[in-house]
Amino acid sequence: MNPERAAGTPEPEHQGPKPVPYTYHDGREDYLHVGRQGGTEADQPSALVPPSEGMSPRVETTALPPEASALPPETAVPAEAASPPARATALPPEATALPPEAPRAAAQRPQQGARMSEIVTRGLRTGAALTAATMCTMMAASTLKRGSPWASMNAMATAVGLGGRRASDRFDPVVTPAGVAVLAGGLLAWGIGYEKALDATGKRSGPLTGALSALGGFLFDELILPDRLMKNFRDKMGVLGTLGKYVALGVASAAAPR
Repeated sequence: MNPERAAGTPEPEHQGPKPVPYTYHDGREDYLHVGRQGGTEADQPSALVPPSEGMSPRVETTALPPEASALPPETAVPAEAASPPARATALPPEATALPPEAPRAAAQRPQQGARMSEIVTRGLRTGAALTAATMCTMMAASTLKRGSPWASMNAMATAVGLGGRRASDRFDPVVTPAGVAVLAGGLLAWGIGYEKALDATGKRSGPLTGALSALGGFLFDELILPDRLMKNFRDKMGVLGTLGKYVALGVASAAAPR
């Protein structure tokens, strides 16, 4: 190279930061100092622009704040609506749990059933004893009065309208068995009622309960059964035989087996 020409060529002057006008987003105006357009990375200082104020308007207008990307509180689905509470679908403990009275009542039912069965069993035994004692007394009384043990059973059948108004003294294949069935059925039911009354009052069989049973039997025949029954009783068994029937009922009730 020609030294003279090289000497005559001025050396390019190192240009410093160039002020550039800039308007901030809040209206303030200022100058930013940047390096030359064609310089190297070393010639363009990066520390001249403050980090907090060096954001370009393009970045500020395009970048969304965090609040814009998040849903507002009104549009967010509440936790209660997203997942309904278990209490809304599950029954409360009061709906599934039995009340305190329910276990006690459930435990009492078998006991009451067993107690009632025991009363009925005792009543049937007592009724069988009442039937045997009363039937024997009636048949003996009619034998003494009419000479036939079946006359009293025929008289008993008149309680259900069999045998006519005046019962026969002889055995009748329809009337006599009906009289026996009426007497046995009535006294079996009487025995059950007697035992139930004893259980309700807490009493035991004795002379007093036997006397009350005999009185109850007499009032039942006089007030509830038809008048023809008592007339036939007195006709077939006599007055003493009729009274003996109620005495036998009372004695058997007082000595009822337990």
